[in-house]
Amino acid sequence: MRRELLGRWVVPIRVIPLVLAVGYILLLHEPLVPTGADWAFSMISTAAILVQGRWPLAVTLGQAALLMGAGGAWLAVGVINIATLFALGELAWRRGARQLWIGGTAVVLANLFQMVDPGQLVPELFRTVVLISAPVLLGLHLRSVQEIAWQAKERAAADAQAARADERTAIARELHDLVAHHVASMVLRIGVARHVLSPDPKVAQILDDVHASGKAAMADLRTLVTVLRDPEGGPDAVTDLPSALRAAVDRVEAAGPCVQAEIDPAITDLDAVLRLAVLRVVQEGLTNVLKHAGPQAKVMLDIRRDSEGVEVSLQDNGPGTPAAPGHGLIGMRERVELAGGRLNSGPAGDGWRVHARLPA
Repeated sequence: MRRELLGRWVVPIRVIPLVLAVGYILLLHEPLVPTGADWAFSMISTAAILVQGRWPLAVTLGQAALLMGAGGAWLAVGVINIATLFALGELAWRRGARQLWIGGTAVVLANLFQMVDPGQLVPELFRTVVLISAPVLLGLHLRSVQEIAWQAKERAAADAQAARADERTAIARELHDLVAHHVASMVLRIGVARHVLSPDPKVAQILDDVHASGKAAMADLRTLVTVLRDPEGGPDAVTDLPSALRAAVDRVEAAGPCVQAEIDPAITDLDAVLRLAVLRVVQEGLTNVLKHAGPQAKVMLDIRRDSEGVEVSLQDNGPGTPAAPGHGLIGMRERVELAGGRLNSGPAGDGWRVHARLPA
């Protein structure tokens, strides 16, 4: 849902003309004396501003009609002129060029209708056009700013969705690579069993069926992985997680930051999916340290395993913090959540902290 540019300030801003109208009639009426017609036309005109957000063109045309009908109520004419400028500004903000032309033309004609000397047609027309130009230009500016804000928000949402889709594709590719590895192992073992053993014919038939099903599954998996894999190829399964984590830490330390890592040896018995998720969280977190904290940063990396799962905590003391969630952070969260865990990130002390909890 698109949010309005001025938000909760719209209603207070619309009350301003009502306050100005009352003050104008009460304080600045010299040498005229306010009449009942002045009060009636002024209150109707300013009250219409409260609903012009929903019907800007109708209110603008109504203000033009009030301006033409005010006649000798000169105090009311001044108030209606102010209200008409507010209406034109909101019309330019909320509606397109066609309705703006209709409303603007009506206001110009209403002002010319109030003209006393027909010989002053050209100067009066010029004065009116100059008078209404300011609110129209302001309304058009608000409209352009609001459109830019909406477009930026929609682009950010689209980028976030694309990042999630890319991460899901990468995870799907990795999962299928892992499954293909195990299916290939089973097919090989069944093939060996068929040739080495001399089972009962019924058992042999079952082995043949399982072998054929396994080969078909392998073919389907290869096809799907080929579609998912990017030109550089998918990442390999992580077999030695502590070594992979240490290699990631060494690469970052070579770039400058000092990393104090405490890695629980018990993480070696995590399944392949969790091993890969932990490695990706650490890699992305350390990459963000280089991008935002700089080479002088100090980093604390703590990975612990307990009976319920694994916990990853990475914190730096660098001054730089991400201005907005990037694709890496979005992908990190997506990967952790797909594994059934949760990820929190944000400022901590002078730096930034990433904390992930994954169930084992």
